[in-house]
Amino acid sequence: MTLEELIVLYRAQSFDNAEPYFCSDELLTIYANEAQEEACRRGELLRSSSADFCTIAFDAGDESVALDNRIVRIKSARVNGKTASVVTSDMMDELFPEWRNDTSQTTPTHLIEGENTGELSLWPRPAAAGTIKLTVQRLPLDRLANDPDEPEIRPELHPALVDWMLYRAHSREDQEIFNETKAARALARYEAEFGRKASGRNEAWSRYGERMNAAPIA
Repeated sequence: MTLEELIVLYRAQSFDNAEPYFCSDELLTIYANEAQEEACRRGELLRSSSADFCTIAFDAGDESVALDNRIVRIKSARVNGKTASVVTSDMMDELFPEWRNDTSQTTPTHLIEGENTGELSLWPRPAAAGTIKLTVQRLPLDRLANDPDEPEIRPELHPALVDWMLYRAHSREDQEIFNETKAARALARYEAEFGRKASGRNEAWSRYGERMNAAPIA
């Protein structure tokens, strides 16, 4: 389905089909993008090893490399063609307590998450320039913006995105459209397809703490 079709389906199901609309096309575009991003966070629907941001170059002596903010979680990694361990900073503290003070340089064997937000720390530091190849769970590459744009998730999942749009619309505190019952029903349909939402804290636990902690934060 295209963005235009998602909006048409929303208007048909919500009866918000006469001007002036309760939800403008611009607002519904925001809701449609939210719907796809939420679906990817909940369902781990998009994975990549070939996107541009999955290949990261580093130079000799680099302590860290930047990560694209569309990466939700790293599934595996290779450094110069060899498998590297992706670990948390807490785990590194357990395995190699003095790793931060280590000034030796060779090919990195460990990529460390959680030391600096949006970065992977390299250990040991590289003695020469090289390349990291990642396989990742990610968010959509591009936002829906124009009528012909299509969601990146699989086509059979597109209609469920409208349920999120309905949920958001019926949750608006506007006397004309606010309806708790309809909002709850739409959200239940969306969750049946994509799963229930995890908190940002739990996502951070999954990213940085699952190898160390017994359970996620409530």
